[in-house]
Amino acid sequence: MYKVVPVTNKKLLRKFVNFPLKLYKKNPFYVPALYDDELKALDPNRSVHQGEDATAQCFLCYKDGEIVARACGIISNLYNEKNNAKRIRISRFDTINDLEAARAVLTAVEDWGREKGMEIIHGPLGFNDLEREGMLVEGFDKMSTFETNYNYSYYHELIEKLGYIKEVDWLEFQINVPDHADERNARIANVVSRRMRIHELEIKSISWLVKNYYDQIFDLLDEAYGVLYGTIPFTQRVRDSLISQFKLVLNKDLISVLVDENDKVVGFGLVFPSIARGVQKAKGRLFPFGWMPVLNSIKKYDTVDFALIGVRRDLQDKGLTSIIFNNVLTRFGKLGVKMAETNPQLEENEKVQQLFTQYNPTQVRRRRSYVKSLTGKELALDKPINKNARKLKKPTGESAEAQKKKHKLSIHKNATTPRKRKAQEKFNKPLTD
Repeated sequence: MYKVVPVTNKKLLRKFVNFPLKLYKKNPFYVPALYDDELKALDPNRSVHQGEDATAQCFLCYKDGEIVARACGIISNLYNEKNNAKRIRISRFDTINDLEAARAVLTAVEDWGREKGMEIIHGPLGFNDLEREGMLVEGFDKMSTFETNYNYSYYHELIEKLGYIKEVDWLEFQINVPDHADERNARIANVVSRRMRIHELEIKSISWLVKNYYDQIFDLLDEAYGVLYGTIPFTQRVRDSLISQFKLVLNKDLISVLVDENDKVVGFGLVFPSIARGVQKAKGRLFPFGWMPVLNSIKKYDTVDFALIGVRRDLQDKGLTSIIFNNVLTRFGKLGVKMAETNPQLEENEKVQQLFTQYNPTQVRRRRSYVKSLTGKELALDKPINKNARKLKKPTGESAEAQKKKHKLSIHKNATTPRKRKAQEKFNKPLTD
């Protein structure tokens, strides 16, 4: 007999967060999320995600008095407003190998979504793109990174039997870091830097970086990732929370920030020391003593995780990624880094995947976001999600004509000859003689 219970108090919430720790207790590939962070994110009274921006409801499934499955439904108002959609997200789905347990808990999420007027359910996804997302469908014999989720191989078989179909896939790669930096990359980086009149910030400290460039980097993150599947803008509360959450892990030698001649951020790359084994040893709990293995992972490491890389939309495909890669990879040798893992990359995002081709990457994981109609209507999945999404940005206060005139004046200011000005107006890029 299966019984599904909505999580309505702190006691049930602790059971919800604890369930995967029991389910994967002896699994060497599973890396838990941080226990306290999960409690905070899912508690509506403490969460920076819930409220006006999103609503969440977690469910536990019991069989004979024992928890056998869990799942959370998230309605992201920001996502639905951006995409003119009525979608609910599956999040934190875990289950024993039991179709009826999976059916019971996912049905509860689906019914809750219908009550809220939702028409489509998709996921697994979190509150935003920096939370764990996607269901693992390949790579079950590889240890997860701290930023990504792990699940047993039967998960996707169960969810597909319940009528869910593929919407998108993400791929993850491992690369062996070369002993010496590629001189060709360095030359390209230097040429592009001079041509684009940009340079890398000399980061004095993480606190200095946060104080002076925090909002610019998040604004760029919103812009660069805004068209990708499942992404939403980062609110100020979420920005502050993420900085507080990851500040300890940030290493100034593993960050590259590019600015233009006006000190405006035009690109950035963020790499984390791999803390997966430290978090695994701590079992997701930093206190009272879990912080020790995690701190050791931050201080001594030979593996890193490529977390984020972003370039301002109008400067993409102009070589800025070459500069960022050259800057970061040059430092790997000095830091003793031997291997790097990429973050999940959308299967069709060939531009990002090509960044790693010269390093002979090995695909190690594939994860998937599923989708299902809640109304019985046939799903139309021929259009990439977010391709035509509305941009939720602060108004500039200028008309389109004024912005166009301003852009044209900047072109004429930067070009030195009539021939170069004409070329820049036509192709929107500098021309070298």
